[in-house]
Amino acid sequence: MERRESPFVCGIKIVPGLLLLMCFHVPRLYADHDTSLRTDLNFSYTFNEQFQAVSYVFIQANENISNYNYGEWGIGLQYQTPLSWLSFLIYYQQGYSKDDERHWELEQKPSINMNTQVALYGFKISNQIRFEYRITPQWNDYRIKNTLVISRPDLIFQLQPYIGWEAFYENHDKALMLNRIKLGISRKIGSHVSIGPYYRIDLSNINSGWQWTRQLIGFHVTINY
Repeated sequence: MERRESPFVCGIKIVPGLLLLMCFHVPRLYADHDTSLRTDLNFSYTFNEQFQAVSYVFIQANENISNYNYGEWGIGLQYQTPLSWLSFLIYYQQGYSKDDERHWELEQKPSINMNTQVALYGFKISNQIRFEYRITPQWNDYRIKNTLVISRPDLIFQLQPYIGWEAFYENHDKALMLNRIKLGISRKIGSHVSIGPYYRIDLSNINSGWQWTRQLIGFHVTINY
């Protein structure tokens, strides 16, 4: 008897093709998008089965990779509940952006996050809902961010490809203002370190229409203890 794959597995297999198709067709939405380069350093330390410290720092060059005008760091504490699929994270982040007069402006973003994850047919599916309060020089308001990641751990040669989607609701604008699609791959180079490149496109809500505003090439170094 012929064995049929589940609809979920079939769907997962066609997602990369759909995303690649979007990469070719999305440029028609907005030709004048920016190109950025980003470097990420992530670090986490596990105290015990319940608590883990997490942190990150990154720098980003925008304006077609000509101006390092954004940087960000964050530190947080994650609590793993008795349920293996549920954890909570308290975060504090600071972002630094350079304005037109080349002055650095500070944005503070304390947040609380709910993380869920499940393993299904060899894939790891994780989702994070973040409620953060943005404190900027001009205004203060909250934002809700949802991040969905589908990955295939240790596919071959310790490689882990993944697909991600981020959506941002800005209460300051009373609308969903940003969608991001991310494709990447990670490789373990030891028991505590993984590295890898990724590619991201940003779709922004401009005048009630979605426009391709940024493509970003990134590279991450992640250290876990």
